[in-house]
Amino acid sequence: MHSFRWRIALSSALISGLVVLAFGAVAWWSLSRARVADLDAEMRHFGYRVMLRSGRNVDVSRLEGSLSDVFGAEKARQRSLMLLDSRGGELVRSSGWPDGLDPSGFPAGTEALDPQPREDESRRPSDRPLPPPREVLEPRFYETESPDGRDLLIGAFANRETILLIAADLDQVAGDMRQLRRAFLVALPGALLIVALGAAFVAWRALRPVTALGEDMRKVSARALDQRLEVAGADREFAAIIGNYNAMLERLERSFEQATRFSADASHELKTPLAVMQATLERALRDHPEDEATQTLISHLLEQTGKQRAILESLLLLSRADAGRLEISPETIDLSALLETWLEDASLLAEERGIIVKSDIEPGLSTEADPLLLQRVAHNLFSNAVRYNVDDGEVVCRLFREGSWIVWVVSNTGEPLSEADRERVFERFFHGQSARDGEVGMGLGLSLVREILTAHGGEVAFGLDASGRNEVRVRLGGAR
Repeated sequence: MHSFRWRIALSSALISGLVVLAFGAVAWWSLSRARVADLDAEMRHFGYRVMLRSGRNVDVSRLEGSLSDVFGAEKARQRSLMLLDSRGGELVRSSGWPDGLDPSGFPAGTEALDPQPREDESRRPSDRPLPPPREVLEPRFYETESPDGRDLLIGAFANRETILLIAADLDQVAGDMRQLRRAFLVALPGALLIVALGAAFVAWRALRPVTALGEDMRKVSARALDQRLEVAGADREFAAIIGNYNAMLERLERSFEQATRFSADASHELKTPLAVMQATLERALRDHPEDEATQTLISHLLEQTGKQRAILESLLLLSRADAGRLEISPETIDLSALLETWLEDASLLAEERGIIVKSDIEPGLSTEADPLLLQRVAHNLFSNAVRYNVDDGEVVCRLFREGSWIVWVVSNTGEPLSEADRERVFERFFHGQSARDGEVGMGLGLSLVREILTAHGGEVAFGLDASGRNEVRVRLGGAR
């Protein structure tokens, strides 16, 4: 079964991961553009500075020295330049200019830059005057690949006399961005794990009232419908749920009490007229010994009256169990000996249909139990084993010790119940397919068995044994 808390955690991690990836992609692209924009600004600063003063008679050594002056010594090694005259003739080529890179493929602008750049007065030498600044034309920038495979940014600057081409290696920028991307991808799983754990913790805190509510609900049973869940201190959303649940419990308690009281009262009130009816029929049976037809009719009525009394007694016991008032009178009993006696009665029922009753009873097994109630359990188990069996079939009864438990197993060779029927076999008034076909019994026997064993602290289960036979397995504690 899936955990809602972990579904929240995984969903939060997934959503957070998508958000972080999207944010990282945007941030990476923005930072990459920003690095290129910074490089663009540096190139503009250098290009404007050179074009304001450079003519055909430029000082080559000072021009190359300006690279380190503007970009710094480390960046200057990744920059190169070429100075051309207005007709494209080469005037200056720095040592780092890529071999085979044709400067004619990067034309400069032809329109004058408006406004014209201002010269940095702080860098003007004070020992000698400089010629007036030249008119700078609109620069152009190109991203290209050098013949040796490097990515380059080419800036083309010009005045009316010369053209300056500055080549900047983009591999450093790309390397920095790759390193940043690797760091991001390495950190992402850890971040998502922290998000998932955090979401799981938050979900656990948020669902703690629901867990507590579920624990309280599990404590509620048919014998404890008077319990109510605590509303004080609950959050507003959960307080409404708890209030509705408590109101539902109150309605159920009233309905259950009414049904239990009706069942008990009806069973009790019907016992007297049935007893009178049975006594009357028995007297009539004695008064008409010669009339065979009358004898047959009265015997049939007595049999049906006995069945009705058994049903009423079962209903009365069940109603007491529902109300938590099923009283037992425990005493130390030799279950092995009693079971041998009860099996003799079962054998009488089985003889009419040729059913063989087999037993494997470990001697001397004693426990604390109510012998009358356990006798009713035995009667129900054995009568069911005979009733839902095939002619000339088999009923097997086993009794043995299993640790501190006494295990009592009754199996028969009747048609195996389906899995759906086995799950419902302890429900009241439930009939399996074989019972529905034969229309026998009232479907109260196994329900009563379960209630009596529960009152004794025992257990009962219905299943199939290793050979596929129907099997009822009873466990009673306190083996001696």
